Amino acid sequence: MGGGEIPKIPDWRTYTIGPHTPELQHTERMLKSCGLKDPWLRNEVWRYDRRNPMVLDQSVRFKDAMGWVPFKYAFGIAIVTASIRYYLTSGDHGHGDTAHH
Repeated sequence: MGGGEIPKIPDWRTYTIGPHTPELQHTERMLKSCGLKDPWLRNEVWRYDRRNPMVLDQSVRFKDAMGWVPFKYAFGIAIVTASIRYYLTSGDHGHGDTAHH
């Protein structure tokens, strides 16, 4: 039934904050400037580790997830649709008695 090989779980000591995780280094520096330390920050290393080919920077992840070209067209259509709806639902467009508020 399904299956395949069980994925190898990496050793927890490989998750360190260093040059391969610049975002986490920045967070660590900011915390240190306030006299703080987050002992659990290394738990986020897997998300940002640049040595892992599956990890991409945030902008690439967003573009890939949204399908960037279709997203631009969809956003444009949404703006046009919202504008038409706003026009049709705002005011009376010259119909009816304007004396009533």
